[in-house]
Order: sequence, then C-alpha cells, then structure tokens
Amino acid sequence: MQVDRNLMNPIEFIIPMREALGQSEWHRILDEMRLYRRYEGDLNVWSDYIKPDKIDYDPTLLTINYPRKMVDTIAAWQFEKEPKVTVPPDVLDDPALMLKPNYSPSSEQEAENSRAKAKERLLTWVWEDNRMHEKLLAAAKDRAITRSGVYARLHYDNRRGEIKILWHPSTEVIAVYNEWDVDQLDEVHFTAWLDEEQTKLWKLSYYLVWREDTGVYDCEIEEAVYDGFVTKQTERVVRQSMGLDFIPVVHVPTEKLSGQTEGYSELEKTIEIADEIDRKMSDYSDALRFEMFAITLLSNVDADPKNPYQVAPGGLWDLGDGDKELGEPKAAKLESGFKFKETIEAYLDRLQKRLHEKVEVPLVNTADMNTGGINDMAVQMMFSAIISKTQRNWIIWQSRLQTLNEYILRYMKARQDDPRFKYDKEWLSKVDGYYSSRIVFGLPTPQDQKALVEQLSEEIASEMESIKGAIARSGKDNPEQKFMEILQERNLKRQSQDPYQEPSE
Repeated sequence: MQVDRNLMNPIEFIIPMREALGQSEWHRILDEMRLYRRYEGDLNVWSDYIKPDKIDYDPTLLTINYPRKMVDTIAAWQFEKEPKVTVPPDVLDDPALMLKPNYSPSSEQEAENSRAKAKERLLTWVWEDNRMHEKLLAAAKDRAITRSGVYARLHYDNRRGEIKILWHPSTEVIAVYNEWDVDQLDEVHFTAWLDEEQTKLWKLSYYLVWREDTGVYDCEIEEAVYDGFVTKQTERVVRQSMGLDFIPVVHVPTEKLSGQTEGYSELEKTIEIADEIDRKMSDYSDALRFEMFAITLLSNVDADPKNPYQVAPGGLWDLGDGDKELGEPKAAKLESGFKFKETIEAYLDRLQKRLHEKVEVPLVNTADMNTGGINDMAVQMMFSAIISKTQRNWIIWQSRLQTLNEYILRYMKARQDDPRFKYDKEWLSKVDGYYSSRIVFGLPTPQDQKALVEQLSEEIASEMESIKGAIARSGKDNPEQKFMEILQERNLKRQSQDPYQEPSE
C-alpha cells in the first residue's frame, strides 16, 4: 500500500483505513513502512533527536545506514548471479538398458524428453521477457526489508498476448489465507494511491471460490477505484471468473517458525547495533573537533555576563580572577590529549563485527576477491556464514519459484485460444499435467575453475551428473546450445574417423 511517508496526517483517511483493514493488518503495514523508511535513510536514530539546551554547537549526526548495506549484500548473494530455469525429463526407460552402448530411447522416453524441453523453453521465454534476473534482485531486497516477504502476481496482457510477472512489496498487499491451510490464499487484495493527494485508491482483488456444482475452485477478479478507502468511485472490472482454478499470486515469505504468519526482517536485526554505531561515530567526530579546536580559558580578566561560557569547539571561557598577587591576565587551551582513541576504535570494531555476525554477512568485500587463482576451499571457509544463509533462503525461493512456473504454464493453457496469444502453441500442446521445474542458483564467489572442471568431469565419468547439468553448474550461458554443439562435434569426429564412411560427393 503506497501510503505517504508521513503516515497520512488527515484523520479522515486514517480512521476508515484502519477500520477496513483491522488493527492487526493496519499496524503490520505501518511497521513495514517504517522499515522501508529505515532502508531509504528517511528514518534513523537522529529522526527524533532534540539538541540539549546546555550545548552551544550543532552536534555531529552521522548516518552510515548499515541496514541498507546489509540488505543489499544479502540480496546480492542470492541473485547477483543469474538463476537458470531447467526442466529435467523423467527417466522412463530402464536405467540398466540406458547404460548399454546400443541404447536408443523408447518412444515414451522421447516424448518425455520433448515435453520437458517444451516446458523449459516456454518458461525461459516468459522469464526473459520479464527480465527476471533484474526483478529477482530487487524482490530479494524487499523480502529482506520486511517481515512478510514479497509477492509475485501474474497478469495476462490481452493487448500483447503475453504473461507479465509483477512484483509487489508487502505494504501493497493484503492477503487472506485459508484457516485450515496456511499455504492457500483465499483472497488477495492489491492497493495503491493514484494521486499525490491520496484521494483515489486503486484496489485489485482476487477471490478463490469453491463451486459445489462443478467440484472445482474458481478464481474471481474485481478491480475498482475508491474515493478515500470506503466509497467505490469507478468500477473497472466487475467481479467475474478468470477461468482459473488458482489465484495467480505467489507469496515469497521470510524465514519464520511453524504457525507464524510473519517472519523476521533482516533489516530489523541490524537497527539496534547500527544506531549505536551511528551514535559513537558521531561522538567520535565531535571529540576530534574539540581536540582540534580546544576551548580557551581566560583568567585575571573582567567577566562579561553577556558572553557566558560556550560548550562548543573553539569556545571561550572567562574564569574570572586568577593570581590576585600578580594580577596578570592569562589565557590557556583546555586540551585533553584525547586518550580514548584506541578505546573508541576498538569499541567500534567490536560493534561492526557483532553486526556482521548477527546478519551472517562476512567483513569481506566480494568485489575485491574476484581476482582468480584463489583456493576454492579457502573461499568456502571465508564465506561459510553467508553461503549457509544464502542456501537457506534458496530453499524458500526454489519452492516458490517452482509454484510460479507451474502457474505460468497453467495460465498459458487457460489463455491459449486468445487470438493474440504470442507463445508457441505446439510447445504448449506437449505440456502435460505435471509442471515440475528446477531453478539453478549460483553463488557470486570466485571459484577455482580448474578444481570445478575436475569435479564435474569426475561426476560425468561416474554417471552422477549429465553433460547438460555440468554445463549449467559451470556457469555458462545457454547450456542446451552448448550441449548440442558438443553432440555435433562428436558426430563429426565419428564420421571423420569411420573408415567405412562413404565419401561425400
């Protein structure tokens, strides 16, 4: 929900919204909006700061914004390297027969291979059209900021005949889950303000309805523009059936415990320590200012009540009478020698280490490591915490993106009769009711390429990995094309080395 950063001052808007959403949902949205403000730097430890009356200078208020750095780093580890969509075919033939030299796939196996390839091509088509690599990197940041996660919505563009994948932050989404199954969405509502004055609210709703007469689920859609949050101003789409038996929305939640509707925000973990770092860095800066511009002490001079002592760098203090016998006016600098430099720096170092440990992000810049020639095992040890964290996040992303891929194929089937349908209908006709797919993720760590090639070669030789799978794991683009090139080169070598091959005319 795109609400003003000032949390909407007009009371006539706040009350209807809060009543419509309910206290729990209202506070969830406000809390997550504050987390977004934290990420953007609009809200920090100094937002409510009031300068004390006893000091005569403007204190340093540094904001390093460590929370944003942590969020960006976590997202980069998940999707800095482009994920690949693959659909491995099921093995239908007898594996013992497949190991024989004269093996040729059966008609059933060939049909399964063709089905898998058609699914993979269609999914890759949609992913490339929607620039999924770019979108996933941004969605990973949204997921790390909030407690609820991020939502992907599928939309069929009737004008272009293509499927769009639209990502929404949780502040724009109101989700209603089934009371028996927390993974099933019964209702989803998307909201956004259409004007800066926040008088026109766009709302798009999906409803999953059980049809007793047909014995299937039916997804209904409704779209309207509201005046404020209550009165319906314009009805864009009257509530009607979409011809789908699922809501075309996939929720990618954060890490959470069983039974929880909300998880844990990665950004929220950093706030307490990040605030302390900002405070101490600001104090450190002011201490240096006092050291460089010390306070001046005066004695044996007439006090000026109009110019009281200044608590500020370079301040001038009138200390009144000094030595009464000599009566000589004196001036001196109030210098401390700043004996706490090592203590402050050690304290800041400890805070930074604890911050990185808490969010499992190492104190190493991955960009500085991309020099090649580094031992792969050393890299794994150095980045073990963030690698483990990334792989845990991939468990959630894998299952949710697999569901998204399934919805894409099912959505295509429901819209294939549209005259502007842009996708290959012959490929789609091969897609059966089994929508399994896999996402191949990659870590952005420098790898020992020689060790990786040796490992992949051993797995291929021991028949633990396919050639195409090894190509994908090596990080090369378009593994299918590379695999076909390898097969063509092998066939050419066989033909050139075959003594019984008839010469070509």
